[in-house]
Amino acid sequence: MEDVISHEQSLTFTRQIVTAADLAEWSDATLDSAGRLTDAHAFTGSSNADTQPLKLKQLIFTDSQHSSQRCKCFAFSADGKLLAASFESSDILVWRLSDGLLVQRLHRQGHTDRVMALSFSPVDYTLVSGSNDRTAIVWDTRCGRVLLRLGRHNGTVDSIAYAPNGTAIATGSGGGDRSVKIWDALIGAYLHSFSVDEDVYSLAFSPDGSFLCVELDTSCNIYGIHTYTRAATLQHVVGKRLFSSMSHQVDRIVTAPDSDDPGQVKIWSTVTGEELLTIDHSMRLSYPVAFSPNGAEVVAGCEADTAAVTYDSRTGQLRHVFKLTKPAHLAAYSPDGHYIAFGARFGSHVELYDAKSEAFLANFDGQEEAGLISEIRFSSDSHALLARFEWGPLLLYNVQDVLRMR
Repeated sequence: MEDVISHEQSLTFTRQIVTAADLAEWSDATLDSAGRLTDAHAFTGSSNADTQPLKLKQLIFTDSQHSSQRCKCFAFSADGKLLAASFESSDILVWRLSDGLLVQRLHRQGHTDRVMALSFSPVDYTLVSGSNDRTAIVWDTRCGRVLLRLGRHNGTVDSIAYAPNGTAIATGSGGGDRSVKIWDALIGAYLHSFSVDEDVYSLAFSPDGSFLCVELDTSCNIYGIHTYTRAATLQHVVGKRLFSSMSHQVDRIVTAPDSDDPGQVKIWSTVTGEELLTIDHSMRLSYPVAFSPNGAEVVAGCEADTAAVTYDSRTGQLRHVFKLTKPAHLAAYSPDGHYIAFGARFGSHVELYDAKSEAFLANFDGQEEAGLISEIRFSSDSHALLARFEWGPLLLYNVQDVLRMR
């Protein structure tokens, strides 16, 4: 079965060409810097302590013009068909995930310094990028041109969020700036700015676009977009690092402390800032934290036990315990809720489990020379898992192929 699946994958990519139909849709499509297959291994078995190696093909995304550079940021389009990424340069590459074809390189009249953040519009293939040059640019990925240049920050633009209806964009800057700005996504007009006391880590709008959640170093601020006022501040212990994750419904936020000072996990309302639930665990909890796609449960790290646990997000009842080989640095649910993946804190591998039964499914090895794993995210169809590393390329693991081989 391993050889059959590897052969199927190889046929798809060795016959890769740019067709007339491709050029009709993407006039700048090219095989240069296209995604490529490489030999890899996954490990599967009845548990993560008793595994057998499987041969498989792994899809790698790099920029051939900056082959030694690491990936700084990436984003999936709302329909899951496109992947955009930048590799420590001012260029942005856009691939078609179905076959790895590079359909666009965004650089003409673009940024003058490294791109640090990317976000696709929730309604089309429009892409916004933030850069070390202190600007944000809105791109038309279809034709590769700049649509809008948003006004400048006083520091690097390293966090971006689109409102759910695609009509507003939030940009955040840390360092010497420490501000969040709101823009009209259709005409680029500046609407408002929020000053913050700490570096900005992430931004997220509420489902109706009326609230913006800003994750800072030790707290989360919730701002009303219509009133331009701070509605609430979420905080565990003053001065202590805080990690957060928003539900897919964007109605609640789960927060957890750093692994150096584990404790409780808390769930809050994004609308009112009210603390809805406090979760205690005998071994004390820490990041990573994340909501399941339907919002019914949350996962958290359990530092002392080298495990991860899930709880009912409404009642706080313990649901599952995942025994890991190493403490987790990252956690991600598949969009269909069937799988949960953990990125190792002190390694480059990803462990995959059945989210309902706790069953171990696979261990995906990264490239040792790529360093520690920095980010993991499932594709929209839950069939693949994309991993970004400290010093390496983007790697796409095919989850479905591994499950076929088990």
